[in-house]
Amino acid sequence: MKRRMALGLLGASAVAPAIIGKAAQAAPLNLDPANPDHVKLIHRKLCFSMDTTPTFMWLRATRFGLVDSRFIPFWEMHVGQAFSTKDMPNGDYEVTSWSAIFYTDIASSKYIETFKNPLTGNTVAIRYGAPRVSKRLHTKSGEAREPMNRPEMNIDANTDIGPAWIEGGAVWVRGDTRIRLEPKEATKGRMSQVNDWSTFYGVTKDVADPDNKNPASTWIFNDINTWAAWLEMGDQPGNYVSRGLGQKEFKYDSLPSVWRKLMTERFPDFAKDPIGALKG
Repeated sequence: MKRRMALGLLGASAVAPAIIGKAAQAAPLNLDPANPDHVKLIHRKLCFSMDTTPTFMWLRATRFGLVDSRFIPFWEMHVGQAFSTKDMPNGDYEVTSWSAIFYTDIASSKYIETFKNPLTGNTVAIRYGAPRVSKRLHTKSGEAREPMNRPEMNIDANTDIGPAWIEGGAVWVRGDTRIRLEPKEATKGRMSQVNDWSTFYGVTKDVADPDNKNPASTWIFNDINTWAAWLEMGDQPGNYVSRGLGQKEFKYDSLPSVWRKLMTERFPDFAKDPIGALKG
């Protein structure tokens, strides 16, 4: 090959990636909160991801009892989650995740395994669940939950995505879940209601950028529920309420130190390899 031809090909090969790279950059999406498809896109990007990158989310909240419009602080909640997101046919996507929750005393910040209920005077054992990996399909119309196996109950469950708001450089979107279980026979249980309210915040240009598959986000969370059964509330009127906030992280070591310490103590296998757990 002649030297001039070789240099010409080398020059072309050196310039081509720059040209291809520039052409491959898609134009930012003009996000429209009135467009249901855009609302779902905003929710997926802020709550999860558009690619398979392992990602983390944490939440710190205070748990209250609400009686006669008065809030009684119970404990601090520390929640951490690892997840990955995969595209599925027809525009659906699947989220593989595991999570763990711990409670600490409000005054001492120490991990608690029992709780002296100020409303009943009884001390009860706190029911902690071990983390487990689960897969959940999210469809165009919202989240598709696995059927709950409670034949003695009438179950009404719903997930709402949106509305979304854009103001200046900021975007917010809601993602709420409602579950109601009512016994088919009065002697076979009590009514249970869960209302989980989440609001996710991000930077508009990041969410609108097709090349930014996994933008940073923050999370505001509230729930208003019936009493947990293990609290042994009996006929005590009132509600079980939490108020908290958190954010997305891209490294396990970026999660709050309190939660990571408790993970190492209680679930060392997950703490040692949090991403490997997602891969089964």
